Amino acid sequence: MMFSRVLRGVFGFVAMVLVAGVALGFATPQYAQETGESCVVCHPNKPPELGPAGEYFKEKGTLEGYGELPEKKGEAGGRCTVCHAQLVPNPTPRDLSGAPAEPNHRFELKHGGGRFWCLTCHSPANRDMLKLSNGTQIPFSSAPQLCGQCHGTIYRDWQERIHGRWVGEIDSPRPGAICTDCHNPHDPEFKPIEPEKPPEKPPEPKTIPYYPIMTLIVLATSLALAVYAAWR
Repeated sequence: MMFSRVLRGVFGFVAMVLVAGVALGFATPQYAQETGESCVVCHPNKPPELGPAGEYFKEKGTLEGYGELPEKKGEAGGRCTVCHAQLVPNPTPRDLSGAPAEPNHRFELKHGGGRFWCLTCHSPANRDMLKLSNGTQIPFSSAPQLCGQCHGTIYRDWQERIHGRWVGEIDSPRPGAICTDCHNPHDPEFKPIEPEKPPEKPPEPKTIPYYPIMTLIVLATSLALAVYAAWR
C-alpha cells in the first residue's frame, strides 16, 4: 500500500514536471527564441506585459525598423528608456558589442576616432535625451547644439544657412533638416557615391545648311539679272 502511494506520488510529480516543461516550451517568446535576445526588449517591466517594442513585434512579426520610428507623443518611456529605465547606468566606457542588437543597437560606432562611446552623447539619466559636455540635457531635435561642440565651423555655417537645407521666408527661415537628418550619428562620414553618367550630347539637327542655300540664291539672282540686262 505504501509502495503504491509512493509510486503514484512519483508518477504525479513526473507528470507535473512534463506539463510544466511543455507549457514553458510553448510560452517561450518567439522573438527571444529566434534571436537569443533578452526578454526585457519586449517586456521592460514584467511578462506578460508588453512594452512598445513588444507591441510592435506582435503587430509586425519583427522588430526591423522599430528603431527608426519617431517617438510617439505621450508614449510611456519613449523609445530608449523602455529598456534602459530598468537598468542601472554604468558610466564606465567599455565595449558594448554584446548589447542586444534589437530594437535599435544595429550599428557599429564609427564616430570620434575611437574616443566616443554611448554616454558621450546620450544622457545616462534619461536615454531619450542627449547631453552637452556640461551635462545639460537636450532633446534629439536639438542635436545641432551637441554636434556643434566639436564641429563648430560647420555649426556656424548651418546657423548662417550655408550648410544644410532651410525652408520658409527669407526673413524668417527655419531649418528644413538638422544634422541627423542627413548624417548617421553613429557613422557620420558620407560613403563614396557612384557618380551619375554625364549628359549625352544631343544629336545634330537634321536641317539643310543655311549658307550654301543663300549662296545659290545670290548666284541665281545675279545670273537672272545678267540675262535680263543682256536681253534688253
